[in-house]
Amino acid sequence: MRIAVGCIGHETNTFSPVVTTLDNFKKGSYHRGDEIITAFRGTRTITGGFLDVAEQLNLQPIPLLWAFATPSGTVEHAAYQALKTEFLTLLRNAGELDGVLLDLHGAMVTDELEDAEGDLIQAVRETVGATWIVTTLDLHANITAKMAYYSDVIIGFDTYPHVDCYERGFEAGQLLFGMHEGKIQPTMAYRQLPLLTAPPAQCTMKSPMIDAVRTLHALETQRGVVTATLSMGFPFADITDAGVSILVTTNGDMVLAESYADRFASDLWEMRTQFTFDLHTVESAIEIANQMDGKPIVLADGADNPGGGGPCDGTTILQKFIETDVQDAVIAVIADPESVAHAVEAGVGNSVQLNVGGKTDTQHGAPVALTGYVKVLSDGRFVLKGPMGRGTTGNMGRTAVIQVGGVEVILTERRIQPYDAEVLRSVGIEPQTRKLIALKSAVHFRADYTPIAHQILEVDTPGVHSPNFFNYDYQKLRCPVYPLDSTVSYGKSEST
Repeated sequence: MRIAVGCIGHETNTFSPVVTTLDNFKKGSYHRGDEIITAFRGTRTITGGFLDVAEQLNLQPIPLLWAFATPSGTVEHAAYQALKTEFLTLLRNAGELDGVLLDLHGAMVTDELEDAEGDLIQAVRETVGATWIVTTLDLHANITAKMAYYSDVIIGFDTYPHVDCYERGFEAGQLLFGMHEGKIQPTMAYRQLPLLTAPPAQCTMKSPMIDAVRTLHALETQRGVVTATLSMGFPFADITDAGVSILVTTNGDMVLAESYADRFASDLWEMRTQFTFDLHTVESAIEIANQMDGKPIVLADGADNPGGGGPCDGTTILQKFIETDVQDAVIAVIADPESVAHAVEAGVGNSVQLNVGGKTDTQHGAPVALTGYVKVLSDGRFVLKGPMGRGTTGNMGRTAVIQVGGVEVILTERRIQPYDAEVLRSVGIEPQTRKLIALKSAVHFRADYTPIAHQILEVDTPGVHSPNFFNYDYQKLRCPVYPLDSTVSYGKSEST
């Protein structure tokens, strides 16, 4: 059984000024052919899970192209077209196939397409005809009717932080095998809710998402149900289809799929007012930390999260830490190649004057002038050891740790979401010995940091990943949608 596998992936924040180019994909995670197997075998990823189940079930992976750029602004359409052409060429040359696994994200936007994944899945369908297509998507996918129509099955992550990637890839391989053997005839119902939810409220380690996922898993145990997906969507994409959606796939029973999808969508809609959370000022977070001993206080600087398109050079927390002379504090990370170059030139053990951060735009704070001590220089490479993406290699580019009073600032050449504690440990910082740790991450860090943190606080900082939707000038988003319109109601959507 020959299964083609590949990816063109991006999470597009249309409010970010950082345009996404072909070079961003090439310098991100970019693999062709057997390089894909080498890169992902033995990892806790979608493709890693598929490779393991393929070995168990005697499936033959046919690796095509796997390209993923760090989340940022709108993708240049020419870049997407170049990748799509390359992908489809490899697909056409792959020979006879029994199935296709598309390991996608689900929130890619180009300057000509709101729904790039829908366009890609359609093109794959037109190439392979009736061959089975299983698509895996991120929990932050903005799933469209087109994606559902051209896929036989869509499987989304169940967790945020995304610690179930491996399991979903394994599940995808099992379903492809069952479909090929004639044991599964997938029928999939799609529902889209007029609902936006912010990342902190989407975390499946706490309510209300614990309850939503429990309902999802109970649904998947029902007779006739093959799989079900709850996608919370990516609200920082100003497109028609941004927001929450639901998919239920049954074995040959569309009426049953429709019924379960309607019920689950209605239950989730009734929970809409529970997706709220508190934001702390940086000052109040510092006060809380000053009253605590032992484990560190972790500050989530979600508004500048590079995992959601933030430039990763915001300075609000850095400025406040320096002004208040905090001690035993770490900021991870500020992407500033210019400052890294100056630190490298100065050398370890020497003092350096820098204008740190604030170089991408004016939304995330101004550059901070400081004199610091160059404590560590590194090539920025590390292996992830936490629950999310374990076994994969991270690359921050050249990296410098600058000591400013009681604050250690990790400066990098590349934008990277520091959700794995190995980011700190790779440059000689043991997080459990620090009092305050500020991370440019919204939720993913919780998987690795919750066991070692005394408390986690979401802080109110400015940026293109701010959870306050009223900060954004939506122009293309379908209306009305909750919570921007608190009077909106929800009724049955058309099925796919």
